[in-house]
Amino acid sequence: MNIGPFFKTAQKFVIDNSPGILTGFGVAGAITSAVLTGRAAFRVGLDVSERYDEETPTGKELVKNYYKEFIPPAVVLAGTVVCIVGATTVSSRRTAAMTAAFKLSEELADGYKKKVAETIGAQKHEKMQAELASDRMEKLGGYENFIIVGSEVLFFDSLSGRFFTGEVEKVNKAVNEINAQVNRYYCASLSEFYYKIGLDSTEFSDSVGWNTDELLEVSFTATLLSNNKPAIQISYNKNPIRGYDRCM
Repeated sequence: MNIGPFFKTAQKFVIDNSPGILTGFGVAGAITSAVLTGRAAFRVGLDVSERYDEETPTGKELVKNYYKEFIPPAVVLAGTVVCIVGATTVSSRRTAAMTAAFKLSEELADGYKKKVAETIGAQKHEKMQAELASDRMEKLGGYENFIIVGSEVLFFDSLSGRFFTGEVEKVNKAVNEINAQVNRYYCASLSEFYYKIGLDSTEFSDSVGWNTDELLEVSFTATLLSNNKPAIQISYNKNPIRGYDRCM
C-alpha cells in the first residue's frame, strides 16, 4: 500500500490550516493549564493543612516541597504561549504575502490599462470602458427600481456590484473626507466610504481599506443603459487592501 499520497495530503492540510490548528491547540492548552493548576493547588492545599496543622509554612518551604506539582501546568502553559505566538506569526506572514501579491497584480493591471490606452487611443479606450461598464450593469440588472430625483444620478459601485443614487460632488466629498481621515488617523475602511456615499457595509468592506501607503482614489465612467438612462460606474484606482489598519 502506497501511503505517500496520504502523507502529502495530510502535510498540505496541516500547512494550509496551521493558524487554525495552532489556535485550537492554544485554546485547549489554556483550558488544560487552568485545570491542572486547579488540581495542583487543591492537592497542595490538602497536604499543607495536614502537614502544617498548627504552624504556618514559609514561602521557601512551600516552593521546596510542592514546586513539582506545578511543573505540568507550567509546561502546558508554555506550549500554549508558543502555539498562540506561532498562529499569530503565520497569519501575519500570510496577510503580508497576500497584500504584496495584491499590489503586484494591481500594478500589472494598471500597466496593462495604460498600454491598451496607448495602443488604441484615449477616446476608443474610454468608449470601451463605458461599454464594459454598461455590459456589467445590464448583466446584474436591478437598476430599473431606482428613482432619480433632481440632480441625482445613478451610480454603480464596481467593487460590490451595487447601484445607488447620489451626486458626483457627494462622492468626491466622501473621497476627500476618507483621505483626510487617513492623513489624521492613518487608516480608513471601505465600509466608512460606503457609509458616506449611502451604501451599507459588507463583510468584505469591513476587512479592507486604505492607509498612508495608498490613499483612496476613484475614477468615474459614464455610460448609457438600455433604458436610455445615464449611469456612472465608480472604479478604484487604488483598491482597498487587507491589513490596512495594522499601523494602529
